[in-house]
Amino acid sequence: MTSVMMSREELKAACLALLDSMAVEHPAGHQGKLAARYLLRSASGERIGLMFEKSEETKCCLWVERRFARDLMDEDIEFRLYLASSLYQTPEDGKKPFYGRHAALKSMRDLAHADLVRFTLTSSAQMRVILDHLAKL
Repeated sequence: MTSVMMSREELKAACLALLDSMAVEHPAGHQGKLAARYLLRSASGERIGLMFEKSEETKCCLWVERRFARDLMDEDIEFRLYLASSLYQTPEDGKKPFYGRHAALKSMRDLAHADLVRFTLTSSAQMRVILDHLAKL
């Protein structure tokens, strides 16, 4: 079986199609060309907020609350933790504190100040693994 490399644009389109098929648009709405915001309802009724970076300039990244993603951090998917305790840190030069995350998260009350995991996806299969896991919670 051969694997076909997708362009970043194709990968993002495939991931957005998966999100559209399994989740609904978040009440905060999508953010133009930069981000798509979703709510996924799990089998137990949990409302799980998701934010997908769809800009052409960024990697294929999905943000999810850490408490829902704990078991996913054992998968072979690159991730980075963003702890709520690190928000609004003051830079060393004494300038105004900054948010420290993707700005599209700020209008998502469920994600804006929570501990988050940002997954960097390299295939639509990874998106499927994440969404299937979250849907079963």
